[in-house]
Amino acid sequence: MNRYLTLTALALGLTASPALADDEADWTGFYAGVHGGFNQTRSATDVTLGGAWSTEAASLRGFVANNMAERQRDDGYNLGAQIGYNYQTGSLVLGVEADTSFLPGSETVSSGALRVPRTPTLSYTFTNSINAKRMSSIKAKAGVAFGNTLIYGEGGWAWTKARFGATVTSSGNYLKSGELEKTMDGFVVGGGLEQRLGDNLSVRLSYNYADQGTATYATAYRPGSAFTSPAYSETVRQDLRLHLVRAGVNYRF
Repeated sequence: MNRYLTLTALALGLTASPALADDEADWTGFYAGVHGGFNQTRSATDVTLGGAWSTEAASLRGFVANNMAERQRDDGYNLGAQIGYNYQTGSLVLGVEADTSFLPGSETVSSGALRVPRTPTLSYTFTNSINAKRMSSIKAKAGVAFGNTLIYGEGGWAWTKARFGATVTSSGNYLKSGELEKTMDGFVVGGGLEQRLGDNLSVRLSYNYADQGTATYATAYRPGSAFTSPAYSETVRQDLRLHLVRAGVNYRF
């Protein structure tokens, strides 16, 4: 993530340099545009065991809970569109913007077969997955205009449609899986730099960080599992965080 922030900062600085002396632009008005870029999707997993797991040895419970709790990381790209309104008074520019980004790509982490300590004949395999599909947000903006160059910060609320999943299987034919598709929501903050190219066109580069909260779901027995009763249960919690760097073009009305 530090690499992405460094590249963003350098690009913003290079874009801003030639425009600081220009004081003719007026940023007030409606605009709409498109954007694209790259993003990092992050998800950390936490697992709580229940039911008949209480009858098992503490070492086995710890082994399963710890190995089901993987972190997922998906580096991909985003494409989308935005619409907004700016109002300028002096060098201060205030605004509001709504945007949507499509986030193709997913990540599945698999580990196993892992042998259980002190029980070499027993092994487990675990998978965790994350698939963030689309993020939309509404943000307030505040910035400073240097003529044809606008530097701004922004913050608001975001919604992300995502699919989460986890599985656990053993050499003893213990077969469990869980899955949840949900629209998550949480805060989004960031900032960027925009450069006017004429009366109607502008280009920009921005960075956003979105924390979309935590999803909770339970596993269920899969067909063919040798274990169905007494019931073992696994409750899975996965959070969702996104880093987005986006370049865009706006048309001003």
